[in-house]
Amino acid sequence: MQKNIFDKPNTYIQEIITKVKIPKDKMKTFKGKTMAFVFFTKFCDVQCSHCFFRSDNEGFDLPKEQYEFSKEGFEKFITFINSSNNGYLSILGGGEPFKKFEYIIETIKRAKTDRITLVTSGMWGKDYETCKQMIQTMYEALCQRETATKVVLRISIDKWHLTKIGIDCMYHIIDVFKTYFPHTENFELQLHTLTGDNSIDKIMKHYVGCSKTIGEKYVSDNEEIFKIGLYRYAIHFLDGYKINVGIAQMFHSNLKVNLKGSDTNLEELITLFDNDMKYNSYSNPSLVRNKNNEWGLDFLINYNGNIATWGNEQLNHLNNLYTDSYEDIISNIYTNIISYSLLDKGYFYRTQIISEVNPLAVLRSKAIHIRDYAGASILEENHTTLYYAIRVIQEYLKENILTLKDIEGLSKELQKMIVSKNDIIKQYYQNTSYSIIKQYMEKEIFNENAWRDLFNLIYFGHYTVSKELLQEGIQYYNRKAKRKISKLEEVLDNSKEHYQRLIERLTFMKPEAKKLCMYHNKKTPNTLAL
Repeated sequence: MQKNIFDKPNTYIQEIITKVKIPKDKMKTFKGKTMAFVFFTKFCDVQCSHCFFRSDNEGFDLPKEQYEFSKEGFEKFITFINSSNNGYLSILGGGEPFKKFEYIIETIKRAKTDRITLVTSGMWGKDYETCKQMIQTMYEALCQRETATKVVLRISIDKWHLTKIGIDCMYHIIDVFKTYFPHTENFELQLHTLTGDNSIDKIMKHYVGCSKTIGEKYVSDNEEIFKIGLYRYAIHFLDGYKINVGIAQMFHSNLKVNLKGSDTNLEELITLFDNDMKYNSYSNPSLVRNKNNEWGLDFLINYNGNIATWGNEQLNHLNNLYTDSYEDIISNIYTNIISYSLLDKGYFYRTQIISEVNPLAVLRSKAIHIRDYAGASILEENHTTLYYAIRVIQEYLKENILTLKDIEGLSKELQKMIVSKNDIIKQYYQNTSYSIIKQYMEKEIFNENAWRDLFNLIYFGHYTVSKELLQEGIQYYNRKAKRKISKLEEVLDNSKEHYQRLIERLTFMKPEAKKLCMYHNKKTPNTLAL
């Protein structure tokens, strides 16, 4: 039997990514208007307990760019957007984007896009005069543009926000728009809430004669770039003013969801996730459909500069605004056969292949209920990523998109695996001793907290690990950390710090970008000031 390439998967993943390219004359390209979602900051004063980011306002670790855009990062973001043929730009949270109000104003002035949607809790509207001034400043920035666009202020209203920040800020924002911008077509107020939430009804009671129209399911919030929502309706005021309202499904984000216990309704979580992918994302979160039926790329830009098309982030192959140009990022997305396959084949194609050998990875990526980083989760285990890459190459060979000549630069053992029957490949995958435990042992630097976090996730059933490998991992941890644990229960952790580290596992800044920002911070402090 030949050498098992799944014993050292990362070596072969690197080979595939660097050497196997779809020929340009056979490569699909998606030239339609793009969509982009960006988080300016991780920090938020509301700090909703159900929010995936669990945002806070505590002290920075260096570099600060790990948690919010520096001035340099913001400028690189503007450059990216202005190069991307953008049709829809959504500035949202992570953290509260209005904490970086200066970036919002500069984006309104300078971003080349047809539409800017500002998603906010509205907490900045507690004082009416301040609220009025900020909205006026946004409108003045819009009027200073050289090209036309539409700016939509979208307020997220739900029981958590109303409990945390009160209802007055909602009244103030509505009243400012009703009074000063009731018929301004390119400057619009929208509301957004969750299924089963009655917060909008509470607001309507404040306004005499306010009524609601019957809405539609699975409709776009605009006519050019189809951003599909679960449900939409409108509320009408006696003076004729109308506010459109969007309703989204409540996602139960939980990086520690119990995958082996009876306390979790996994079937409900999976159904909700799959329906969102099918109906809201056209089965491909990395693409967005245009009115003319062209398809464009759909980008997610993190507060630390990491950028990928939605659901397409690979933790070992990150792109970042601080280190990669627009041209580099686009090239990396298309020429990396793993990311290209999602653009080409879609979400369910990827899950079907990975389910052949690691259905738990598919379950985990859905059950954590975080659409933003489902791709990072499903491809977290290196041997699973290698299996997926091999199967993708096989499919492209069958379709004559690739030929044997396109893989002749690969090592002989990898070529042999690619031309093997699927049952043989599965057998090698199942016979490897590699696991998430081995993957952590490969890290150059031992991190005690990272191992404790991994043990927590293994305890909740997130990874398939044999008893023998688990004991090997515990022994390795004890030796490195100078501890004496014997079972996972001894390291279970429910602290805030633990959960923040779990977030960081899927969202960490590209190492090269972090190193670059640390170097810049030493030379030029205070990079966050515009």
